[in-house]
Amino acid sequence: MIAYDPSFLRNSSIVKKSKQWYSKQLISAEQMNSILKNYTTGFYSPNLFIKIGLFIFTFFAIAASVGFYSLFFLILNVNPQTGFLVFTCLLFSVGCVFLLEYFIKNKKVYRAGVDECLLYSALGFILIAIGMLINDGFEPSENALLFCILAVPFLIAAIVRYADRFVTLIAAVCLYAIFFLSLLKLGEIAKLIMPFSLMIVSIPVYFFAIQQKQKETLFYWKKCIEIFELLALIVFYLAGNYFVIREASIAFFDMQLNDGENIPLAFIFYIFTAIIPLLYVYYGLKKKDKTLLWTGLLLIAAAVLTFKYYFSLGHPEITLTIAGMILIMVSYVCIKMLKTPKYGITFEEEPDEDNFLRSNAEALVIAQNFGAQSAETPSDTQFGGGGFGGAGSGGNF
Repeated sequence: MIAYDPSFLRNSSIVKKSKQWYSKQLISAEQMNSILKNYTTGFYSPNLFIKIGLFIFTFFAIAASVGFYSLFFLILNVNPQTGFLVFTCLLFSVGCVFLLEYFIKNKKVYRAGVDECLLYSALGFILIAIGMLINDGFEPSENALLFCILAVPFLIAAIVRYADRFVTLIAAVCLYAIFFLSLLKLGEIAKLIMPFSLMIVSIPVYFFAIQQKQKETLFYWKKCIEIFELLALIVFYLAGNYFVIREASIAFFDMQLNDGENIPLAFIFYIFTAIIPLLYVYYGLKKKDKTLLWTGLLLIAAAVLTFKYYFSLGHPEITLTIAGMILIMVSYVCIKMLKTPKYGITFEEEPDEDNFLRSNAEALVIAQNFGAQSAETPSDTQFGGGGFGGAGSGGNF
């Protein structure tokens, strides 16, 4: 089902976790060295800068191919119709998928920039084809909804096959867009139920994602499921944020509001704007859930900006100074509280692959390489007897 070798994915996860344990000195250097030997990944996954370079190179290679293909129609002075353009997009999409499968199976690339660019290009060609078909055969008012509905199956297929987090984010946004655009068709009723409907639908999405990511059978898609979890938290908050509700009411429901005039039930949305991020932080600390904690901290900033937008003191320098003082005090208290991990979360940096590489990784790699070389060198090898150059060396062994 998944394109990447499952055993390599498992081994990669084991090695990553082992590096974290080694950074915490939970396992010895000998055990770490043994894990590196026995759990090989076999993937080609370069560092970030090489990934970016390969991504850009692949993108320009695809663009050059499209340009070379289009050159024939310029020479022949042909004006392609919509059907032929759709066929061209599908042709290039199939070509990108073919190359993607080839690089994964034969070159063992994994998040190397090449595979990601090919995947995004393949989906991009398909989405362009869908857009051309919709614009040519449907009313403009139906375009956005139809586009999302037709795009979701291709996005889900890509998620199942390649477990890409960016594609997952696009698919999740499309699903929320389908729900939002469908509610808009209810007319006046949508004005009243839209915020609460988005909040209500985000609750089962969040808890379903929490439940599914614990399943062992969905191990390869755990990161993708976490995208749905994160997006559900963000949409739940944005659906209750006063600024978002007010501006959306003006943009989508033609609500006429004067400066300083509040929307209906404004006090409820003010409460949601202030309380929800604090609840995220509280339950993030209580349940030791980093996703909740970091999302809550991020949304606290959004809540502050919302209240600052509508309730300004008129002196930005005073506001910023007070806000800075409050943040310094809160940070100091949190650092003191979390310096020891008695709450399940600590202020100390969590060991990861970077910590491992900054520790004794070089010594382990050297030991591993020299160990492999010594194992391959016969014990009765005789040197000397050469006749080339000085010091008894020669061209004959």
